[in-house]
Amino acid sequence: MKAQAALKAQAALAFAFLALAPLAASAETQEEQNACMNDAFNICGHAIPDRDRVGACLAQNIKRISSACRTVMLRYQKPAAPARSKLSARN
Repeated sequence: MKAQAALKAQAALAFAFLALAPLAASAETQEEQNACMNDAFNICGHAIPDRDRVGACLAQNIKRISSACRTVMLRYQKPAAPARSKLSARN
């Protein structure tokens, strides 16, 4: 029974690492992946193993995730497109 539980835990960790990979070109270091692992499971577990959905979920819940994960997410966040002004939209 303990071996089976250990295998399940390893599988869950593998899914978490895979799920966190798309954090805008994936987290580069093990520390960055570890920063979001608990948040991925606790807040976005429903999206595992879909990497894109986990990344989107973490981004949508940026105010709920840990400060360490928030730092990683903000580091890899895509820059927002510049807003078009109303004047240029008329031309």
